[in-house]
Amino acid sequence: MAGAGVRVFVPGETLTASLVNSYLQDQVVARFSSAGARDSAFGGANQPTLEEGRVCYLDSTNELQYYSGTAWVSISAEAILGQVQAKGDLVVGSALNTVQRIPIGSNGQALIALSTAPGGMTWGEFQVGDETILASKLGGAPAKAGFRTTFNQKSASYALLLSDLGKMIEGTNALGTDITVTIPLDDEADFAIGDRVDILRAGAGNLTLVGKTAGGQTVAVNATPGLKLRAQWSGATVIKRGPNSWVAIGDLSA
Repeated sequence: MAGAGVRVFVPGETLTASLVNSYLQDQVVARFSSAGARDSAFGGANQPTLEEGRVCYLDSTNELQYYSGTAWVSISAEAILGQVQAKGDLVVGSALNTVQRIPIGSNGQALIALSTAPGGMTWGEFQVGDETILASKLGGAPAKAGFRTTFNQKSASYALLLSDLGKMIEGTNALGTDITVTIPLDDEADFAIGDRVDILRAGAGNLTLVGKTAGGQTVAVNATPGLKLRAQWSGATVIKRGPNSWVAIGDLSA
């Protein structure tokens, strides 16, 4: 009778089959040379029935195991330590009562949840939206808005390009030479909503922001009080708010 508990036998007591089956067998840990020897010891003629809660020890792997009712489950450190093969290895659950080794990734990678991977996760480059975050993108690669500014100097009128994202457009035109910075139609340069470009009037000449008009379409650029950078060293930022719709904020005048 499984689960009878522990019994102290007294000298001279008759050891019946019932006592052996109910207590004695539950008070010992069966020891086997291997998993095969363990499996062949249950369920045959004159063999005990494999029941939930039975415990055994395997010499071949130095594992202490218990039977869950459906499978043998390791309860010893070897179940985990045996999976570790190198520095940085991770051991994760891959299924019920099953573990999976995940080797260490490359320098700079992050551990990412991935349901299709055997262990449910993998090493890779971390992503935000459709952008992969890499050290190279934060360091020596072309600038991204919000991380680092590079400068694009212009002494003549200029239309923004997608490559201007993360840059500052500097108008270096001299006094008496007026220039414009044109925000293109989505058909020409499809900036994403929320993209922004900085603009600086570095020269003494006037610099005015304008929205492109072509093919019956016009880019709306909203600002108060106007779209002219007020004086030398005035700055502004243009931000895309919607399809062919931008807003300018900064040191502006009419």
